[in-house]
Amino acid sequence: MRARVSNRVEAMGRDPVWRLLLRFSGPAIVSMMVASSYNIVDSIFVGRLGPEALAALAVSFPVMMIFMAIAMGTGLGAASLISRRLGAGDREGANRVAGVTLTLTILVGALMTIIVLPNLETLLRLFGASGTVLPLAKNYMSILTTFAVVNSFALIIGNIVRAEGNPILPSVVMIVAALSNIALDPVLIFGVGPIPAMGVAGAATATVSARAIGAVILVIYFVSGKTSYRFRPSYFLPNLRILIEIYRVGLASIARSAAGSVVMVVVNRTAASFGVVPLAVMGVLFRASSFAFMPCAGLGQGVLPLVGYNFGAKQKERVGEVVIKAGLASFIWGVLCWIFVMLFSTQIIAIFNTDPQFLVEGTRALRIFALIFFSIGIQMVLSFFFQGIGKGLPSLVLASARQVIFLLPALLIFPRMFGLAGLWAAFPASDVLSVILTLIWTSIEFRRQGIRFRLRYS
Repeated sequence: MRARVSNRVEAMGRDPVWRLLLRFSGPAIVSMMVASSYNIVDSIFVGRLGPEALAALAVSFPVMMIFMAIAMGTGLGAASLISRRLGAGDREGANRVAGVTLTLTILVGALMTIIVLPNLETLLRLFGASGTVLPLAKNYMSILTTFAVVNSFALIIGNIVRAEGNPILPSVVMIVAALSNIALDPVLIFGVGPIPAMGVAGAATATVSARAIGAVILVIYFVSGKTSYRFRPSYFLPNLRILIEIYRVGLASIARSAAGSVVMVVVNRTAASFGVVPLAVMGVLFRASSFAFMPCAGLGQGVLPLVGYNFGAKQKERVGEVVIKAGLASFIWGVLCWIFVMLFSTQIIAIFNTDPQFLVEGTRALRIFALIFFSIGIQMVLSFFFQGIGKGLPSLVLASARQVIFLLPALLIFPRMFGLAGLWAAFPASDVLSVILTLIWTSIEFRRQGIRFRLRYS
């Protein structure tokens, strides 16, 4: 058993890169696509309740992004640190990080509930909720906030399981949770037999129930001893140095999504100033676009441990090969998504709601919003590269560049100049600038590390 685990870890520095990307990113991509399908299906069911319900999801999205940002940042920071320690041959150090992360998972979830729940209505108002939208958003988010520990568990623990060289289990957990969510959604939203219709609260209850199933699977994995990690009681005690190392890298992911939450405040308030329909359209755009973005995030999750391990093992040429090939794959995926959206934008919007005003504005918004879809994956993969090598500052800047440095000013300027069309156009404009910045910074880092840009490495 231990020999098999050792081979699994060492393969990250030995096997062909395309095979490793398929092994590590393939399951993550599948699980992310299933997860994004859940987001889309969730919006489809909620959309049957009317534009106000879709608007409630839109104003809830920034709060959800904050939760996901903290959980994902914690998990990615821990995964990067574990991968680098495994690459350097420090198994005990990797075990200590995993133990601290397990404790941190509970603490992070509990703090999110304690801090956010008493201030939930204030936050939702800040994020654009008012009138009939506010009670719907509050019903939805109060359930997700109460069970924040459950919602964050799989995001954090899945990353440290992936870091030990086991990419399959976290993906299975996400798929099981997403499919459970899809199955529970119509039952709890509309009611079946003795189960009453719960509306938007039913969508939140379905999400919590499904993620609880995923958490149970991960707990069983650790308790059964199938993991390669070996724990001592002292490993579970918070360790300041480990916490600093985790968040030195994880802060980039937290900043990226937290910055996105700040931007969403501006987005929602701007969209709401044009009416409920534009606000509902914005919520649909973010959820529907996750189908394009999530596979790139899954690819990045596979890139991170491979980069971390090979960087820790001083195999910098392999680091470059992983990054270049993953970037190429993300670009091809982006082009396919762009073509699909441009050809079928009206049909995509009609899935969520068939209100004539919603269809017209949604179609126009999606076509503008998706103009630069083909470039987003590259920016995301390269951000994971900096996290994998432990470069917290570049990763932080690049992760927040799209939302804070470029998108926020565009949101403040474009709608004033071009009206509602300017709101949609702010997104592709910021995408172009952030990709240019990312490519320049990556070129500088490659040169500093002595890595050449080429597809095939000898």
